[in-house]
Amino acid sequence: MPFLPQEEVCPISEQLLFSLYDAAKHGLPPPVLDVPPGSRSSVAIFCYRRSHLEKAGLAVAAICNEEELVAAGGLLGRSLFVKSRNTSSAAGNSAPPKLHLTRQTSAESSDDEQDED
Repeated sequence: MPFLPQEEVCPISEQLLFSLYDAAKHGLPPPVLDVPPGSRSSVAIFCYRRSHLEKAGLAVAAICNEEELVAAGGLLGRSLFVKSRNTSSAAGNSAPPKLHLTRQTSAESSDDEQDED
């Protein structure tokens, strides 16, 4: 008889899950502050395991502590903790670097050409 995995039960209501998905999609903070911290980590793991909810999982994991995530997901929880911290710090530095252009004068240009010869 083949092994059939059981579907994981969502730790929050469908309504809250949809709100979480929408918030992640629009870059808003996750609406899970009323969810107890132990349950938040379960929500983070649950969402991260689903490709369409991965951003939501990272957003929730960013407000969880490492111990809670490890308790909820073991090695996946530890990886999620690290990735959520790297993602949130990268989001703060999302502006592209500024590019400074200077004009070279014709005298500098002829000096450069003479140096190359």
